[in-house]
Amino acid sequence: MKSLRHLFYISLFVMTLLAPSTGKAQISLDSYYNIDWQFNIPIDNSFSNKASGWGMNFEGGYYVHRNIAIGAFISFHTNNEYISRRTIQLSQTLAMNTDQQHQMFALPFGVLMRYRFIERDFQPYAGIKLGTCYSEFNDYYYIFMKSQNRWGFFMSPEVGFNYYPWANSIGFHMAIYYNYATNKHDIMTYSQNGLNNFGFRLGVAF
Repeated sequence: MKSLRHLFYISLFVMTLLAPSTGKAQISLDSYYNIDWQFNIPIDNSFSNKASGWGMNFEGGYYVHRNIAIGAFISFHTNNEYISRRTIQLSQTLAMNTDQQHQMFALPFGVLMRYRFIERDFQPYAGIKLGTCYSEFNDYYYIFMKSQNRWGFFMSPEVGFNYYPWANSIGFHMAIYYNYATNKHDIMTYSQNGLNNFGFRLGVAF
């Protein structure tokens, strides 16, 4: 997971360096690119339900119609939750007393469609993302760890806007999203049937 995160940060750095060389508010009127910081709030998650800002989103699209774009995306997020010391009943004859650190990592990627309502400096839009999601649940207790990874189908509707306030410069992106993945996890005494999340993104637009 660390290598993936390093790759994302390196990509962000390279794209930021290259962006000024385009000399345009957008790379092209026929396309767009967004790089975002992401804040994620799990919904009804028994393993890790704490909100977190440990995530990023990368996406780009081409306008096949004046207002309709298709493209691709990849994002990642980590949610952590500390569980105070308690007795965990593992079976009828086995129990364990310990505290725990839960870590939930998700990496969705796939295709997207976006509809922008106006083609101006301020471009509000609605969109949908579809694809697959890799998820990993890690349970750290004492000096041990149990880990489980799964794959599932992913979908995510969102609304937001790209805003280009200056000529010959990059702009800003903001979005509110909901996402759902079919990933199922059973780890220790926790069972999670599907992943539901709500959140927002803030970033730059090219």
